[in-house]
Amino acid sequence: PPPPPGPGPAPPPLPSCSIFQDNHCSGDNIITPASFEARRWFTPERGSPGWQPGFQDFARLVGAVNVQYNAARTSANVTVRVLHRDPTVTKFVYYFNGKSQAAPSLAFSSATMPTPLNVSVLASDGATLHLEPVDFVWNAPPVLARSGDYRNGQKGAIVEMFGWPHADIEKECAFVAQAGYLGVKVFPPQEQVMSNEPFNNYLNPWYFMYQPVSYRLEGRMGTRDQLRQMIQTCRKMGVRVYADAVINHMVGGGNDANPHHRNSQGSSCVTWGNKNSSAAQPSPMYTQDFVYTYGAWSKQPPSQEFPASMYGPTDFHCERPLNSWTDPLDLNAGWLTGLVDLNTEKDNVQERIADYLTDLLGIGFSGFRIDAAKHIQPEDLTGIFAKLQRNMGGSLPDDFISWLEVLLGGESDLLMCNPDSGYNYGITFEKGMMAAGLSQTDVNKIKIWNSGYPKEPEKGFCTISKVRSAIQNDDADQQTSGSTSRDMGNMGCVLIENCQSPAQHRQFEEMLFSNPPGADSNDNDFPIRMVLSSFYWYNQSLGIPDGKSDCKFCTLQCSSCESVPFVPAYDPASKGYDNPGYTRVHRDAGIVSAMQAWMHINNSTRVLRGK
Repeated sequence: PPPPPGPGPAPPPLPSCSIFQDNHCSGDNIITPASFEARRWFTPERGSPGWQPGFQDFARLVGAVNVQYNAARTSANVTVRVLHRDPTVTKFVYYFNGKSQAAPSLAFSSATMPTPLNVSVLASDGATLHLEPVDFVWNAPPVLARSGDYRNGQKGAIVEMFGWPHADIEKECAFVAQAGYLGVKVFPPQEQVMSNEPFNNYLNPWYFMYQPVSYRLEGRMGTRDQLRQMIQTCRKMGVRVYADAVINHMVGGGNDANPHHRNSQGSSCVTWGNKNSSAAQPSPMYTQDFVYTYGAWSKQPPSQEFPASMYGPTDFHCERPLNSWTDPLDLNAGWLTGLVDLNTEKDNVQERIADYLTDLLGIGFSGFRIDAAKHIQPEDLTGIFAKLQRNMGGSLPDDFISWLEVLLGGESDLLMCNPDSGYNYGITFEKGMMAAGLSQTDVNKIKIWNSGYPKEPEKGFCTISKVRSAIQNDDADQQTSGSTSRDMGNMGCVLIENCQSPAQHRQFEEMLFSNPPGADSNDNDFPIRMVLSSFYWYNQSLGIPDGKSDCKFCTLQCSSCESVPFVPAYDPASKGYDNPGYTRVHRDAGIVSAMQAWMHINNSTRVLRGK
């Protein structure tokens, strides 16, 4: 690493309305130059202007935890990785539940660690680092067995609880269990961008949930403690919980903690300040876009830096627009809608992602959806899953599943059907995972979400078994007006966008279980099926009715703010298809009945039909 810069003031800001414009890709280059590591450590020093408690000593010290289980997952080795700004600082004291030691690793077992583990680090120069608690898999209660064709978590219907706070899902799990659903999926649980200033007139629109600040489980829908409690409650009732994992990128360029942003628009110079996050004590995050000031320590412009995730400038691809949906280089390295793109080719980036996924399983999740998976090249996903398998003791849990969002569009040959395309998530990806050491049993747990369903389902399984194809009627991405993510033709509809009536939507949801297009054996094909339980837009605002898109919390540029009032997600009296507010379609009697028939559930043993 470069030596620390000397003391003295930072250079003055750029003049007029100009901003820094470097680290933009040229030609086929996708790598951020190594020299950009000199732009690291942009976080303010403790006690200096702009410092916040959540920034800790990230100005000098960052770190992360790696957990590796034994084969039985009854013990685990915990290792702390650290990086200090000053390469001459090499001595650290590691604290595991308050006990100090010089070594960065320590072994734990189910017999000695019945609670989460607290980890912190003290550097010899006085810098301190408090890491997120470590939850071990053995502390999650077992999933209560229920009657039905669940196949140990390898078959069933998952309710996607879009915009539901963790506390409301915890209450809803009693109904979900009684109805017979396999589980629920929460939307991104990690720390994410939040703001007290509208973005395109919306205060904290839904897509901010897909802009990670860190891998801390402190998301908009609740804290780590609330998440743990919800998962434990649901598991005790027989309901598995799945996460939406955002691992392709971090925040959008310019949506960061830097208080100084601007951009020229015509003859005007538009300025804006910093974003916050969903955590009570927000973590710092920085990007290279729309900025014009230099770092107090580095004397350099800011770059991509996410200290709480241990990511620095060279852990990201250089900036390039995603202009082509048929070019593998663009698909893998382009900045999707301006989101800073992780360089998942790098081993340390794969390790950090695998550590995050291990943490999700540790706290009790049974699996996860991989967001924007087609923007992570198949070889990189193979590396991530291989590292996750290693962390979990050499195999994936028996009831584990994952499903990868691979939107096919007009690129089904490139992405699925042509094994020689050079960017194939079908059989080529499958063979790559097996070559990396995953068994066929574990590979079968990793599904491809079939965006060709229901109009062209064959395009989603053309080179793989239908056991590895997950299906769904409407999904959250389709709800935004103008979305072209999928074409369902006249064989499906989006409830809040283009369905003629709840009855039409119900028809397609029932078909998902009774006679899905593309299934030859309805009992065995497409064993994982999703039902979206969402909410209606309020006056076309893209906010969420959880209360955090209510303009009463706006403090800057509020005149154009389009407010979304609070509506409780949980309603024990709901019978499904509620409007306005949350839809709760998973409570509909017809959908529940069709799902139960597919799962061979005896109706007499359940609380059913919304009663």
